[in-house]
Amino acid sequence: MESHDFAWAAGFFDGEGWANRQRRGVNSRINQAGPDGIPEVLIKFQRIVGVGRIHGPVIIEGRQPLYYWDATSRPDLVQIVERTLATPLPPMVWPGSMSEELAWAGGFFDGEGSTYLEKHRTHPDYFYPVLYVPQSADIGVAPELLRLLSAVNGIGRISGIRRHGPDWRPYRRWRVVTALKVQAVLHLLWPFIGDVKRSQARHVMETIHSQPDLPRGNPAFGAAGARFCLRGHDKWNARIRPFKGRGKNEEDPLNHLRQCLACVREDAKARRNRKRRP
Repeated sequence: MESHDFAWAAGFFDGEGWANRQRRGVNSRINQAGPDGIPEVLIKFQRIVGVGRIHGPVIIEGRQPLYYWDATSRPDLVQIVERTLATPLPPMVWPGSMSEELAWAGGFFDGEGSTYLEKHRTHPDYFYPVLYVPQSADIGVAPELLRLLSAVNGIGRISGIRRHGPDWRPYRRWRVVTALKVQAVLHLLWPFIGDVKRSQARHVMETIHSQPDLPRGNPAFGAAGARFCLRGHDKWNARIRPFKGRGKNEEDPLNHLRQCLACVREDAKARRNRKRRP
């Protein structure tokens, strides 16, 4: 068994596993849904750690069949810790094949991550790819998300605190949302993720690559970089007060010319007029 196999198992357990103390000892468990039988990630995890049993399916109406791996003896749990969490990590090498940090990230993504499509905000019938991993933490950012971000060379962003409802624990999410960055992360993780996540990612990227390239800019603003907007305003001379850049505008002094300020003022005036009482 190679060291990156143990790193993968550690990442998978960090994402999906839990352990607690019971009256008769301790128990460690990993749940996974499997519509087509035992999920291959559970079989892979059991093969790497060499202990525990896989049970199931547990059938609940309206849900996919549930399988779970568990280990209930103290010697088994000690072996799991020694083989996964206590394995020293050697220095990073080429990220596409042997990095133990990427192996850990692949296991964590197998347990917690997903790749899916979202509708483009301004272009109907267009989609963009998303890599998504949520993780809750009682204080601050979950260390697993920070480790994942570091393993993929800082690609993606970790969100602020989110909550689905009053009964949900607050969580943060790591996301990657542009096609080039999604491809870069998938290239790094590909040797270490399982068939389910690969099939999911392959379907998403096939859809993305089947779409024609989008034109730059917002069509409502006219051709990208054009001086005149679609209503004929001179965008370059539409500013009333001198421009004062903030943040990235300092890096691109023409950034404030992308949108027609004359149109902005006309649209704002029209909105105010609609709100006025007759």
